[in-house]
Amino acid sequence: MDRTDIEELDAAECWRLLATATMGRLATATDRGVRIWPVNYRVREQTLIFRSDPGSKVWDIAAHPQVSFEIDGLEEGRHWSVVVVGRAEVIDEDEPGPRSPHEELVLVNPGPKRLLLRITPEQVTGRRFVSAVERSPLWNARPMGWRVPS
Repeated sequence: MDRTDIEELDAAECWRLLATATMGRLATATDRGVRIWPVNYRVREQTLIFRSDPGSKVWDIAAHPQVSFEIDGLEEGRHWSVVVVGRAEVIDEDEPGPRSPHEELVLVNPGPKRLLLRITPEQVTGRRFVSAVERSPLWNARPMGWRVPS
């Protein structure tokens, strides 16, 4: 795959893609390494918000507020990925005011999530590409005798 097949996304496109999804992966640092957590989130004024209950994720953030957040997807036959690097913090409460449906945080995971957290980005990057696997004649070649089950 030629590097020219990879499109670097500008900040506006990264934020558009972030606003289309509701689930992502949060990477937190610990003294033992990195942990990755699935979280549902929403975009609010170029920050990301999510809820959690006190526990390992919140303790990791309190000790090491620098986090990474990633989402990916497929749009019009091309894969994309957006990575946000920033600082996470617990905020007192949800800011009052009307919300559009795209800003409203609806919890996916059952159970209480009493804390609201915000990621304030320091860097937002993204890329879009056609999968090299899907274009590979080796990947798409079927072994001799292979049949699609009926």
